[in-house]
Parts: sequence; C-alpha cells; structure tokens
Amino acid sequence: MMKRLEKVFIALCAIAAVQAISVADAHANPALTLLQQLDTNKDGLISLKEAVRHTGLLRNFGLIDDNEDGKLSESELAKSKLTPGNENLTASE
Repeated sequence: MMKRLEKVFIALCAIAAVQAISVADAHANPALTLLQQLDTNKDGLISLKEAVRHTGLLRNFGLIDDNEDGKLSESELAKSKLTPGNENLTASE
C-alpha cells in the first residue's frame, strides 16, 4: 500500500513540476505565448482577425505592428511594451 502511495505522490509531483515549468515559460515569453494562443492558421503571425480574441492585444495592434503589414510577428510582439505581458520591458530592451 505504501509503495503505491509513493508512486502516486511521485507522479503528482512530476505533473506539478511540468505545469510549473510551462507556466514559467509562458511568463518568460509572453510573445510566444500569445502567438501560440492566437495564431489559428499557424503561419507564425497574428493577423487582425486572429487578434480580435484578445482585447488587450487588439487595443494596441497598430502600435505594435512596426512594419505596418497588418500582422504581428513574434519579434514585434517581443520588443513592444504594449504587448500584454511585456509591461516590464525597459526602453533599452
């Protein structure tokens, strides 16, 4: 009985660790997280049509879109302070 409980406990710890790592990754790279969530056609870009599912991103879409192509790339998302999750970026980053 005890061995079985140990195995269950270890499995639960492993699951918790994997979830913690994925949460940490999401916080570490909000640009990639947004891209994964919103890029429904998997072209590596977020179009205006895809951005409508995220009010915070949609609000600043035009300001984040540096090259004004109507799509947001991971690099555009990563370097903008206006990207949700990037609020702590400094001007030098």
